[in-house]
Amino acid sequence: MAFGEAFCQQILRPRANLLPSEAILDVGCGNGAVARALTRYLSPAGRYEGLDVHAAAVAWLTEQYKAYPNFRFIDAGVYNKAYNAGGRLIASEYRFPFADSSFDLVLLKSVFTHMLPADVHAYMREISRVLKPGGRSVITYFFLNDESRRYIERGLDAHKLTFEYNGDGSCRIANKDVPEAVVAHEEGRIRGYYSEVGCSVQELVFGNWSGRTSLLGHQDFVVAIKEQPSSRPL
Repeated sequence: MAFGEAFCQQILRPRANLLPSEAILDVGCGNGAVARALTRYLSPAGRYEGLDVHAAAVAWLTEQYKAYPNFRFIDAGVYNKAYNAGGRLIASEYRFPFADSSFDLVLLKSVFTHMLPADVHAYMREISRVLKPGGRSVITYFFLNDESRRYIERGLDAHKLTFEYNGDGSCRIANKDVPEAVVAHEEGRIRGYYSEVGCSVQELVFGNWSGRTSLLGHQDFVVAIKEQPSSRPL
């Protein structure tokens, strides 16, 4: 659980400005590492919602966090060949079970590294929908750009991303049989998704996965903000 504590202290609080009284959605909450750290930070006025495709993990977390009424965990039921092959719902059609503009911060840690471009695109629309204007998102990636591709071609990347998915250059995978096992996305396309859904990138920090030197972790991460509605007359 030390990883979740470090992520909160080094990224969520100083870089995404998470306040104790805010509402956070943790998409892909996994084993609850971030949730555990936030039990010592969020005030009673704050709210945590964890969403995951692993039903057993959600059930376990629900039991473990009974003493925290402002913490809730939900089984998404979305299909993912690597992590939930029995899922009934399609990621590209999935709607987060929350109202519009209901969160101050949305976190996806090691989620888009296991999703293909069409599904990422759909999730980005949902992230924007549930964020309040001025709300922030923190999302981790393996980004493809000129520098990371050079490292990959030299065989320095940790995941051996050998294959181009569909040959269009939008993402690269390590396993043709289970594409979602590891996915790296083209940085330019992801930046386009942010712009399309009305979010602006505030910070991008590269991790060490490709062979770079980084003090902040393995994956790349982006802090973005949902833009305020225009005050100009229609």
